[in-house]
Amino acid sequence: MAFDRRNGRRAKEERSLFPLWTLVVIVLCVGLWVYGAKLYQDLVAAYRTYAAISQAAAQTTFFPGVTVDGIDLGGMTRGEAQALFTDRQAQTTEAFSLIVASGERRWRITSQEVPVTFNADAVLEQAYAIGRSGTLLERYQEIERARTQGVSLTTGYVYDRSAVRDLVEIVGDSLDVAATDARLSAFDVSNRTFTFEAESAGYRIDRDKLESDILAALDAHAYDSVIVPQGERVEPQVTLSQLQGLFGRISSFATTTTRDSDRNTNIALSASALNGRVVQPGETLSFNACTGQRTGEKGYREAGAIAGGVLVDDTGGGVCQTSSTLFNAVVRADLQIVERYAHSWPSSYVNKGEDATVNWPSLDFVFKNNGDFPVFVVAWYEAQQVTVEIYGHMLENGMTIDLESTVTQTIKPSDEVLYTLDESLPVGTRKAGRSKRTGYVVDTYKVYKDSEGNEIRREKLWTTTYRAQQDEILYH
Repeated sequence: MAFDRRNGRRAKEERSLFPLWTLVVIVLCVGLWVYGAKLYQDLVAAYRTYAAISQAAAQTTFFPGVTVDGIDLGGMTRGEAQALFTDRQAQTTEAFSLIVASGERRWRITSQEVPVTFNADAVLEQAYAIGRSGTLLERYQEIERARTQGVSLTTGYVYDRSAVRDLVEIVGDSLDVAATDARLSAFDVSNRTFTFEAESAGYRIDRDKLESDILAALDAHAYDSVIVPQGERVEPQVTLSQLQGLFGRISSFATTTTRDSDRNTNIALSASALNGRVVQPGETLSFNACTGQRTGEKGYREAGAIAGGVLVDDTGGGVCQTSSTLFNAVVRADLQIVERYAHSWPSSYVNKGEDATVNWPSLDFVFKNNGDFPVFVVAWYEAQQVTVEIYGHMLENGMTIDLESTVTQTIKPSDEVLYTLDESLPVGTRKAGRSKRTGYVVDTYKVYKDSEGNEIRREKLWTTTYRAQQDEILYH
């Protein structure tokens, strides 16, 4: 029994040498070792992944899967890609050549006339930026997407459309033919006939269509196209048949002269100076400029003329009848009166308010052609009558113009005799000066009438005042 007790105590002591907690420690150690080994493996794997990502992101070439215009740039440097697309741009520029043709005329349009702007540099920058922005992980994910799914970009170019329009204008200006209206070319004074030039049609290029055709060919890269400009006929606005019926005698006016041969000679000379005169649109005609100074060297004679309210003999006397006759014809042709003066007293050959006196060089009669066509003056003296006719574009619808004058006031002269000192007379001499005359205030109207002579309208032309004068005695 003692032996057993000893053995039992020895066994109990042996068991106390390996307690239960040692097993727990061993298990924990083993677990820690396994965890450490796993953590190490994960760290190694993470490092290797980081290294791979860093290595991939550190490439200085385009990433795989990035294409521009269908060309895979993966592995290319920026310089290589630039050189490739520069060459392609040069080929496109050299191929850019269109022909615009019309008949035997040709215009070649190249990149020299129409500059081309490419965007390849910007697109290559965009392609190179793929995988190069954001965090390292974001960059890697973008690189992987490009590799597995691909990223496709496209270049393009634009034309200078303003240059195209400029070329279109050059072509249009070269091919356009202006329509010409029938026009008056001459007037024969001797037989009162007009000569006309016939009209001709023109041609106008459709500039908008030509521009769109050129741009469409450029956009389609159809550089071998031959473009034919289209256009349309342009009709003249005035035809010969229209014009021939519009021209003729616009107005005519005649006055009867006296039997004074000297006076009639002066009237005939001044009428001849007017005959055949042409007044273009916007131009003026001056009576004094036509006759010049009336002198004996020109054939003018001394005849009665009004000077200072007194009838005196003067070289060229009587030409006021010609200027007054011209005035009446001009007014009836609806031309613009620029300068006109009345006599000191009413004339016998025209109505009151319808005269136009002249005196070299101070008093003149001037009118302006305010129409759109030239007018021609025909004037002559014959058998104690001076006549002035105006030829050109006739008034519309057979309209005519007449003058009507109304005396609005009669001014009675004073019965007293006016004595005026005249030191040119010999001392103690008396001489009759101006004679008593009644004065008048006269309103003159232009009266427009239709082809049947009915009044359409009237407008006041002016008011003329002929001053009254009393008898005068000159003395010294």
